[in-house]
Amino acid sequence: MDSTKHGMLADTIGVESEVGARRRFWLAHMRMGFGIFLFETLVVMLYLHLTPTGPHRAALWPIIVSWAVCAAAGILVAPIVAGQSWRTTYSVTWTVASTFAVGLVALLDTGVSSPILLLLYLPLAYAALMFTSRSALICGLSTLLVVGVVAGFDRHFAATEGWTSTLLGTLAGAAALSVAAAVNRSHIEQHQEHLLAQLAELAGTDELTGCAVRRVLRQHAEEEIERSLRTGSSLSFMMIDVDQFKSVNDSFGHVVGDRILAAIGKILVESVRPFDVASRLGGDEFALLLPETDGPGAVEVAERIFRELAGTVEVPVTLSIGVSSLDRSMPTLERLFDEADIALYQVKRAGRDAIAVRTPESPTFTR
Repeated sequence: MDSTKHGMLADTIGVESEVGARRRFWLAHMRMGFGIFLFETLVVMLYLHLTPTGPHRAALWPIIVSWAVCAAAGILVAPIVAGQSWRTTYSVTWTVASTFAVGLVALLDTGVSSPILLLLYLPLAYAALMFTSRSALICGLSTLLVVGVVAGFDRHFAATEGWTSTLLGTLAGAAALSVAAAVNRSHIEQHQEHLLAQLAELAGTDELTGCAVRRVLRQHAEEEIERSLRTGSSLSFMMIDVDQFKSVNDSFGHVVGDRILAAIGKILVESVRPFDVASRLGGDEFALLLPETDGPGAVEVAERIFRELAGTVEVPVTLSIGVSSLDRSMPTLERLFDEADIALYQVKRAGRDAIAVRTPESPTFTR
């Protein structure tokens, strides 16, 4: 397997790994949610067992058993739902539903004075840990609505008005903290994503020259070859070598040599369009990938690079440039690279400091 196939395989594995990581996150997310739901069920079962003479016990036990069945079913189907696009809506809906289920049981128990209403703090904590601020707000409002509904149907509300006010106040505070925690967590996650994006960009960029690394070049080249074949647009590739660069290092030192390479890299990056790719292949070798550019257009870019180079670097250096265009009879990455490499060495053999364009028929020299 060649390096191109290795690169394509690595990209595929990277995408699959990201998808798998998201699915694992959501799986853990939903298992935690239904685990909380199941915990609420067990707490209520224990409460009903300890208070067998309370109101509506005959109706409450079937409801609680149905809770347990739903919680178990939710845990079982979580691996399937975790891979779906509607998983967020599913999780929020079930969290809100659990608050209304708590309210129903509390209403059938002793109304607003039922200790079962204290379970409403659990969905708020879960929302703070797992949801966005908007979803956390929905969960918070649902808990306040549940308490209001239970209080509205409670015939003994007047006797528990102080307790109701305290419960509503603490739930409102908990809901506000839940939203604030979700906002803060979102900001932290966005910052982490920004840092990861910067790291990914740095990993794909040569530190000295600011050009893309070879891996990025090959990835873009594969994509542009496919696009060129699909749309019929031109595609050119350019290999650039600094002439006798070893003598520059030997005469002036590696520090000066590095500054020259950095200057050349800057010229290349600034000489191309946003969708072109300027890359450092290694050492004193560079490359340009030029979509929607034919051979003559690539030569114009090369000549512009020669003009920009003159007088820019502190030690005069020359470049040898080999240009190839996509051969539609053999539209492969290897062919595109090899043709530019052959053209480059034809320049070297002819005396350096020139441009050679490699066509399927014959090389054409310019400058």
